[in-house]
Amino acid sequence: MKQSGVFIPTAETSSNCQADQLLTQSGYVQETSEGLYAYFPLARKVIESIKKMIRDEMEAAKVLEVDLPSEQFGHSTGKSDEMVLLSLIAKEVISSEQLPISVFHMKQQIRKAKPSSHNSGLMYSKEYALMSGYSFHTDSVEAKQNGATLYSVFSTIATKIGLPFRVIHSVNENGINEYEFIALSECGEEKFAISTNSSYTEKVELAGSVSEEIENPAKQKKAAKINGNGSGIDQLGELLKLDPSQLIRAYLYKVKEESAIILIRADHQLNEMKLKKSFGTSNIRRLEFNEVKEILGVDEKNLGPVQLPFGFPVYADYGISSVEYGLCGANEKDTFLENVNPDRDFTIDRYVDIRYVQEGESSPDGNGTLTFASGVTFARIIEPEPVFTKINVANKDTLEILTGYYYMDMNRLFAATAEHFSDSLGLKWPIQLAPYDIHLLIEDSHDEMQQQLADELHSVMNGYRYRVLFDDRNVSAEEKIQTSNQLGIPVRVVVGKAATEGSVEVTFRAVGEPVLWRKEEVTGRLQEFFRTE
Repeated sequence: MKQSGVFIPTAETSSNCQADQLLTQSGYVQETSEGLYAYFPLARKVIESIKKMIRDEMEAAKVLEVDLPSEQFGHSTGKSDEMVLLSLIAKEVISSEQLPISVFHMKQQIRKAKPSSHNSGLMYSKEYALMSGYSFHTDSVEAKQNGATLYSVFSTIATKIGLPFRVIHSVNENGINEYEFIALSECGEEKFAISTNSSYTEKVELAGSVSEEIENPAKQKKAAKINGNGSGIDQLGELLKLDPSQLIRAYLYKVKEESAIILIRADHQLNEMKLKKSFGTSNIRRLEFNEVKEILGVDEKNLGPVQLPFGFPVYADYGISSVEYGLCGANEKDTFLENVNPDRDFTIDRYVDIRYVQEGESSPDGNGTLTFASGVTFARIIEPEPVFTKINVANKDTLEILTGYYYMDMNRLFAATAEHFSDSLGLKWPIQLAPYDIHLLIEDSHDEMQQQLADELHSVMNGYRYRVLFDDRNVSAEEKIQTSNQLGIPVRVVVGKAATEGSVEVTFRAVGEPVLWRKEEVTGRLQEFFRTE
């Protein structure tokens, strides 16, 4: 294909996202209005390669493709995709032996959730291509096996694309396994805690903390009251030259309509999401200062785990167990208690994991330490569950149907992969995704010998069915090289001054260093390269 005949409109972008910058500056995409993008020929080729990988792996797992009506037209009655499929199953299936049925389809979607940033870029575009899969089962064991199969399929797809990924496993409120596939990306708006030595991955707000084991020497100092002189616990801790890890902050919460004291160290941050998870309820609320005064008769800054009414519950984060000779509120006006030790000077009803983790902490699985990274969810698997409990099958029988859900956001795959396969010069597509195999350049199109050799090579490469982009533009050699680096095609063949000696300059984009090949050995070496990659 002659490059002059390919629409490659380069532009600049105000986005700070690396994927957006790479793809816009090299003519793959452009933002046409806020959150909406045009995908030009090179981008379409890459996305079609991604779709082909998905189709191949899904169909190899006997998950077959269907084409369902677009939601805005076909679902005006309010039926979702799975409801449409279930109605078809009810008409066609005559017994449970005909199940399971697993299908998927690909179509454009409108993203309902808005990103938190106005500069979120391609990964959070309003319109995006989504692969949606559904499976229908009557056997729970078989349904679980299907979830494991799809986990393997999704992992294989990401691996074949070449995208580094992580998987978050969780169990929903119905006891069903869910898996989120994460691409680590600077453009991602989510923060993840990942282990340096294992596959442990979790959203930062849900990452587990590890209880701290400490020795329990004889604690000689006794707890004693101290006047705060109007200070809060942080200011008083500084005056006493205490480490923040020795300061015990206390909060009064309503948990399932019961008041309770919640304790956390001053060097930690309370995580209400984990607090809800620990107590198995979303019905929690931190009480206001006037409510604290009304219930316990003390200012919030002097709130503590001592001198409480009989049976008043106290829950503490794991980190509190490591406090020695600490400082806490004394539940008296302008009074604190110093040299306190948990379980000696006050009672804790239960230790719970209710704080945000910090980088450098031990990984909850015991392997390595935690580091934080930005990323984006590009796929999700929800193992089959009885969402639609029963249907009448072909007017003959009633079956309980377990429905599984599988999603893959192809736009996010495209953007995250572009970011991963890049360097300071531009894109570096792997062979399996590249829009073309070879980028053929001629340094001086007015040089008859160079033109003749370039035409000869172009003809031979096409004969070997390589996808060749021939830069026939009337621009400088430097501009052609710069464009080639930006486009990221795996192999660049430059016909230049060495043409007089029957040689060409070949550069593998992933390596970057040019080498000279005799024209007679070009096809053989290219065959070897594409065969081994």
